[in-house]
Amino acid sequence: MQTDNRYTARQLAVLSLCRLEREGKYGNLEADAAIKKFGLEGAEKALYTRLFYGVLERKLTLDYVISGCSDRPVDSMTAEMRNILRVSAYQILYLDRVPDYSAVNEGAELAKKYERQSAAGFVNAVLRRIAREGKPDFSKINDPVRYLSVRYSVSEQIVNVYIKELGYDGAEKMMSAMLSHEPLTIRVNTLRTTVEGLLSVLSDNGIPAEKIRQSDFGVKLLRDTDTATLFSVIGDLGYVENGASQAATTLLDAQPGMTVADVCAAPGGKTVSAAIQMKNEGLIYAFDLHESKLKLIEKTASKFGIGIIKTQAHDGREPLPELVGICDRVICDVPCTGLGVIGQKPDMRYKDPGDTERLYATQRAIAVSAAKYLKKGGKMVYSTCTVTKAENGGAVEALLASDPGLELLYEKTYYPHTDGVDGFYTALIRRK
Repeated sequence: MQTDNRYTARQLAVLSLCRLEREGKYGNLEADAAIKKFGLEGAEKALYTRLFYGVLERKLTLDYVISGCSDRPVDSMTAEMRNILRVSAYQILYLDRVPDYSAVNEGAELAKKYERQSAAGFVNAVLRRIAREGKPDFSKINDPVRYLSVRYSVSEQIVNVYIKELGYDGAEKMMSAMLSHEPLTIRVNTLRTTVEGLLSVLSDNGIPAEKIRQSDFGVKLLRDTDTATLFSVIGDLGYVENGASQAATTLLDAQPGMTVADVCAAPGGKTVSAAIQMKNEGLIYAFDLHESKLKLIEKTASKFGIGIIKTQAHDGREPLPELVGICDRVICDVPCTGLGVIGQKPDMRYKDPGDTERLYATQRAIAVSAAKYLKKGGKMVYSTCTVTKAENGGAVEALLASDPGLELLYEKTYYPHTDGVDGFYTALIRRK
């Protein structure tokens, strides 16, 4: 794709979306690379981010709208044409501060740049019709599954999973909540400050926040804040972690001097949280299948002044003999379908969960292996960022059936539409 040396936020959003289609990268990696490469700052960075992630999140809805206003199927268009129309339509439908005429004109100009000259007229006509007709009318969709898929921009395969788990109404409420983004939640580094101390720092810098109910060491921002601005303010006083994930560490109740194992530790949020809970006294073994991911845990631990974490590459499906029966606490946050966090990870909205039997087998093998590390009276938190019963309660039931020395003390599934946090499951298990 040929470009000149000057780029607008809209243009870069189109370029990034085209690269995603062609190269299959993760959205966050593409966005981070583009922001760094082109030195985006301030309003341009904010607009690029909003357009790029907004189109990713609403892609099925946008394609439905474009199809209804065009005589060409969206799939038959070039990647450039598709994404010029998507970015422009997103501005018209979802950005109140962008005048419709501006979105239409910019779309036509981009068409001239990346398509043949005559394409500008086509883009202009489609966008003007979208602006004229306003918000999309989903009532014309008779198939109930397709209706949910198009309205909330989620693949039909995932919609079917949600309906199976929550019923039709519950599935719709959860998908609706996943389109309503909550401001960031921070896990306070209580080795450096208190919850009240961080709230005071945020307030002094014009960032309103409040305590969360899911943990004793979390605060939630009360309005959207640029992450670069946030991190420049809080430094090593905290890091971003969802409230449901913080609840898992609260449940763990790791104490100073304990021995803890985190069997699927990367990227390390729960490992670091447990170390802070332990007041940096004791020992935490942090394992992950991929050695490259352990560097991130070590870097985070160093930033927050933590020295009790020992990392090691290891397959969690097999226990390490030297740790069997010696751990006071175990963190078992297994790989999962991630169907509770698609509101935060728009790439996942369109995936087919596919054959999940192998995943279920992996989860259960990891749980059985991890439980072997527990000493008598020791406790393990099993958690996922999904909402399916097979991956959550079903896996715990299988674990308890395999080892009569274990007992379930507590379990909870969090839902975006009822708890205001990511979809998440956590269970507390004790060796008798």
